[in-house]
Amino acid sequence: MTVEIIETAEGQYVLLPESFRFTAKHVCIRREGNAVVLEPERANSWPEGFFESIRIDDPAFQRPDQGITPDIQPLSE
Repeated sequence: MTVEIIETAEGQYVLLPESFRFTAKHVCIRREGNAVVLEPERANSWPEGFFESIRIDDPAFQRPDQGITPDIQPLSE
């Protein structure tokens, strides 16, 4: 499919056909070689109620050993 690039004083626009439209308010843009890739912006927080939905109430469940936790190193200035 090919669409027209529209030039304005603010930049370039491409009208996305219905089947390519986003439901998100913002998209991330990046280049991969000659391609320009648009992706829906990723959420920066967990959805409300997420942790309650994955709670494990089984008393037989035991968390696997996580190994040794390294000490926190101060940031160098």
